[in-house]
Amino acid sequence: MLFSAFLSAGCVDDQVSAEEIAEQMQQKNDLIEDSSFTLHMTMSLMGEETVIEQDMIQKKEKSRTVIRQPAEQEGMVSVYNGETMWTYDPHQNTVVIMDVPHIDMDMDYVGMISQFLNESDLSFSGIEKIDGRTSFIMILEPKEEGSSDAIFTGNLKVWVDEETWMPLKYDMYDNEGNVIVSVEVRDLQVNTGISDDVFEFEIPEGAEVNTLDMNEFALPEEMTLEEAQDKADFDILIPAYVPEGYVFDHALVFDNSGFATGNLVMQRVNLVYINGDSRMSISEIFYESDFPGPTEFSVSETVDVNGSPGDFVEIYGNNMLRWDVDGIDLTISASLDKDELLEIAGSMN
Repeated sequence: MLFSAFLSAGCVDDQVSAEEIAEQMQQKNDLIEDSSFTLHMTMSLMGEETVIEQDMIQKKEKSRTVIRQPAEQEGMVSVYNGETMWTYDPHQNTVVIMDVPHIDMDMDYVGMISQFLNESDLSFSGIEKIDGRTSFIMILEPKEEGSSDAIFTGNLKVWVDEETWMPLKYDMYDNEGNVIVSVEVRDLQVNTGISDDVFEFEIPEGAEVNTLDMNEFALPEEMTLEEAQDKADFDILIPAYVPEGYVFDHALVFDNSGFATGNLVMQRVNLVYINGDSRMSISEIFYESDFPGPTEFSVSETVDVNGSPGDFVEIYGNNMLRWDVDGIDLTISASLDKDELLEIAGSMN
């Protein structure tokens, strides 16, 4: 009945407020006891297209996720029963177990949708079938124009399921009108009576098991260069040259040895320099075992960094320079031009 009023007017924002839309979504969401679907996401950034696909089962605070894509993560399983989370990597035959606080899997449509819609001009754009389900198309445009350097402009196209009021698909756009992220819910089923047994995990025979204490897991703290070097297991490279106006602000040290395995175990040190509102970040990654190889950008320019090959890429007003030295993967990210980044990189020792 509510949407029939939308259709007769031909425009959502003339008939209903963001709060009313969010309230309708919440009312429908409260009737969903369990759901299963395949989440398909395509991201297009820096000339690279990345596809992420995973099968998901949810039942209030419980969840089970199995990754289909990317291929190197295929088969990875994450299970949460309301108290314990298991993450299984079949390629490494490892299981990470965490006792975690309560996670509410229900989407807070009133809080999330209402807040987002209140910041956007909303219009109704028609009806379309998505994966065999009738959906209403909404166009969201931000009321206030964002930064021209921002990757995501705030423009959204959303397909909302007529039956469940769940978003079946949404597209996010960059400042040139290109879709940079597209997310689609496929094979949606609701209230099928999913058993709680689905949200328990049996550890495979022979699997290596690591247990994490969430009370000991914390975000890295800001520290001085001296403190960062004391904590790091490798010699941090420091730039002898930084552009005028930039001063060192803080360092961050992140170590994933508590839960990663194989050649993914690494330490990352971030050096942050500030010049007013401008920021320069230098990332240095040291791997415990074999260096898995640098991140490659298909649209990058090959450059020379002290005789070593590097990659330079411009991303919406922010520039990145990546190269490696003795197994350390380095990246400088700033709004500085290529020559400045190369001079900084050349001075690091």
